[in-house]
Amino acid sequence: MKSLTRERLIKSFAVVGILMLCTVVVFKAENILVSFVLGFVIYYLLAPVVNAIERTGVSRRIGVTGLFILITVVAGFGIYILLPATAGQLSAFKNELPKFIEGTTNLLAISEQKLNSFLFNMYKIDISKSLGGTLIIFFKGLFDNLPNIISSSLAVIILAPFFAFFMLLDGQAVSKKLLALVPNNFFELALNLQYRINVQLGDFIRARLLEAGIVGFCVWLGLATVGFPYAVLLAVFAGLSNLIPYIGPVAGAIPAVLIALVNSVPGLEFLIVIAIYIVAQLIDNFLIIPLVVAKIVNLHPVTVVIVIIIGAQIGGILGMIISIPVACILKLTTTTVYSHLVEFHG
Repeated sequence: MKSLTRERLIKSFAVVGILMLCTVVVFKAENILVSFVLGFVIYYLLAPVVNAIERTGVSRRIGVTGLFILITVVAGFGIYILLPATAGQLSAFKNELPKFIEGTTNLLAISEQKLNSFLFNMYKIDISKSLGGTLIIFFKGLFDNLPNIISSSLAVIILAPFFAFFMLLDGQAVSKKLLALVPNNFFELALNLQYRINVQLGDFIRARLLEAGIVGFCVWLGLATVGFPYAVLLAVFAGLSNLIPYIGPVAGAIPAVLIALVNSVPGLEFLIVIAIYIVAQLIDNFLIIPLVVAKIVNLHPVTVVIVIIIGAQIGGILGMIISIPVACILKLTTTTVYSHLVEFHG
């Protein structure tokens, strides 16, 4: 019995050491963290489909492989259709970028003059000149580094499905082996906690991606209907920005507002552009969030703001996006362990 306990203890320490080593590698190696997070996203999106296929009697390996082949074909077809339009809009945006930078700087200069006049020149505000130079340097560096950015993105695009494939294929077996190391007194607690985390994370990821997709689609449909430039790029940016709580929806609308102001669009068209983003957010806040997201994330708004700030300090934009699910896992773990301890001592 003592040798069995010692063996279990050694295995537990070995597993903890391996997990810590993997964590260090994930955070230190370039592109690994983003690939790993996206791999988890793909895993939670496809896990219900794979489980349903397996319940029909098809082996898990065949189900996962077939599903990935199907997704690859559909994704390739989608890229074939969307890539020319996206590349064309990106090229046009690059050519008109100096005009937008100059226009943004002029708008800021006018706003500064009005604000300084309102403050009776007691506090001199003058950031438009430095902002113009900063924007030029930023976008020049962005386009100069575009090949490196594309290369990194391709690495992520390859690694993320690779991780997800093996998570779907061997995730259950690895989970069973980890649970086998848990002492009998805590086995039921660990099993219950694993199930609840998987359900909550899966529901949260699916809900947030659905939310971002609907917001992006609404923005694209509205902008394309009125013939606004760069509708595809602006819609993708709005959808991705919407993944960042609170500040994301505002940040997602800023490029369209600046483009409209720089191009001096008529007042009615400008109001329509603003209305498109407002309608997208109304649909999000009054339909999607109450019906889907709010039931999954049971966190106080103050807690959400704090964890977003912490996530931004630790991991930047990616940290802001994953801060809420991490906080949900910590809260779920704490409440589950506390309930178990109360029942155990009671």
